[in-house]
Amino acid sequence: MIIEFTIPGKPVGQGRPRFSRHRGYVQTYDPAKSRQYKAIATMCAQRVYSGEPLETPLKITVKAYFGLYKSYTNKRREACLSGQEVPTKKPDIDNIVKGIMDSLNGVIYHDDKQVIQLVAFKAYAEKPRVEVTVEELEQ
Repeated sequence: MIIEFTIPGKPVGQGRPRFSRHRGYVQTYDPAKSRQYKAIATMCAQRVYSGEPLETPLKITVKAYFGLYKSYTNKRREACLSGQEVPTKKPDIDNIVKGIMDSLNGVIYHDDKQVIQLVAFKAYAEKPRVEVTVEELEQ
């Protein structure tokens, strides 16, 4: 089985956990930006898959596309879109993947420990987005 979906908008990396004290206990929580992006990723996944979470080994492909700045010249836009210039800026690719994989826990698969293959890359595109493909692998 192959499940594919797109998360619209600029890719967002998983932020560092935040800490607070409440009645003598320390609580950890996600930053608001990460929490909102995970919620959007979960909704996008639920639109294309509504069955029971998968229990087999999985391969995940994450393609993060960043938008172009309006200030880029036509020559630079062309270089970005053809792959001659790549986005070596934040967020880091591993943080993008981390947030998306966390958002799929309990929705597409039981736990992200089932992921045994991972392919991820960053590129430029006219419209920023993240394309995610989840593939079941033979046991």
